[in-house]
Amino acid sequence: MSYKERVLKGVSWNFLLLLAAAPIGYFVRILYSNEIPKLDVGLFYAVFDFCCMIAIFKNLGLNAALVRFIPKYLHEKRLDLVKSSIICAGVLQTTVSLIMTLLIILLSSFIATYYINNQGQFTGQLDLVICVLIILSIGYWFQSIMDVVANSIWGFQNQKYYGTINFVKIFMVLIISFILIHVFDVRTVFTPICTYTLAPILMIFIYTYIFIKKIFPEFFIEKFSFSKKLTKDLFSYGLPLMMGSAGALVLNYIDGICLTYFAGLNAVADYRNVAMPTVSILRYFATAVGAVLFPMSSELWEMGHGGILGKSVEKICLYSFVAVFPITVLTAYFPEVIVNLFFNTQYLPAADAIRILSLGTIFFTLNSIGFNVLNGIGKSLLSTKIIYFGAIFNLIFNILLIPKFGIVGASATTVLGYLLMWILQARYLGDFINYSNMLKKWLITTLLGVFSLIPLIFVTKIINNIILQLSVGMAVYLGVYALGIILFKIIEIEKLKEMFRIGI
Repeated sequence: MSYKERVLKGVSWNFLLLLAAAPIGYFVRILYSNEIPKLDVGLFYAVFDFCCMIAIFKNLGLNAALVRFIPKYLHEKRLDLVKSSIICAGVLQTTVSLIMTLLIILLSSFIATYYINNQGQFTGQLDLVICVLIILSIGYWFQSIMDVVANSIWGFQNQKYYGTINFVKIFMVLIISFILIHVFDVRTVFTPICTYTLAPILMIFIYTYIFIKKIFPEFFIEKFSFSKKLTKDLFSYGLPLMMGSAGALVLNYIDGICLTYFAGLNAVADYRNVAMPTVSILRYFATAVGAVLFPMSSELWEMGHGGILGKSVEKICLYSFVAVFPITVLTAYFPEVIVNLFFNTQYLPAADAIRILSLGTIFFTLNSIGFNVLNGIGKSLLSTKIIYFGAIFNLIFNILLIPKFGIVGASATTVLGYLLMWILQARYLGDFINYSNMLKKWLITTLLGVFSLIPLIFVTKIINNIILQLSVGMAVYLGVYALGIILFKIIEIEKLKEMFRIGI
């Protein structure tokens, strides 16, 4: 199978499963917003964001190291090194993760008092906040084990199984949440807390069995040998990425952290349960592409095929931009309709955040592609520097803007951070793989997306029903946009047909 076929098949499979997972994940948020008090939802995400920030110190960058070195060892036909790297990474990561979990438990009273309850919304109920912290931190220890299994599967470039992980996880979250709410009548913060603790435990059993039986059946046959060189290789690659991941986590979760401290848990609920999940649906395409690009970039680079990689990245970036841009515009145009249709009026403050964050999805998508390629070709230190630049920018301006502007300030800061990182990343990527941005086609695509709003505005003016506004408006907008893409030959029909033939 050619690299072109592998990319298209991998992207198609991952995107299909992520597309299937998107409405399930969104329904989980709808379920929480309509069945659990808003303050409890805010408490869950405040604790969740805190645990995610701490998680960077749990993996030591070894997850990414597995994805980098497993393809290398497979190419060298050294299955013994594949097994040894997995065991070394797993033991080290789960040990550090356990230590961090115990520290959170020991400091839970301090964290609850001076961070989670900084705005005084759970005064008199600190025992509840402490209990939530302890349960979810234990869940994150199990998640660290699952991360080793998942990244081992990713390292084997087995898209068939790796692509199912996110879908299975969010499906489990939905089922467990539904059972707790509608069978056991648990309509408090303990529904999401228990759900996100049980789900990784179940997934460890499922995917460990798949990995050993279907992907690496030689696991128990191959010899394990502890090697200082192997450990050094894993750490020398992984630790810089861990530092880069720390920056990435700041970008992803510092909004929630700062909102918890400066604006309170209701703002966290608006932002993390409505605004971010709505916009995150637009990111699934980037996730699907990145799942294939990271290990494949590593393999192509090791084999000296930098030219092929460069041409592939050019087209992938363009096609991703063409796919994401219209959905971004539609989301920015209909935020109030989305909130009223899927949530309830108490979450309407999230509309402005949705409008702003949706525009940032374009830069998020392009950044995701670029960073996966840079990491795959061994330029993780450069990725780290760019991400830290964005993270520091995000942290500073969140502190400056959130106290006054709340979730709007958090949204604007995030979008500007993504934009600045994309400018830097695109500049350096071209130095390594002869990458071009194809700016002329991007500019035409942008103009097509903007001018396609004209018939959309006309349609929404003559239709009063919000469901018809959304459905008819989307159909008209996407139809006009697609016609423009074809007429201006942004994507050629024959190449598109070829993509679908290979991908399917």
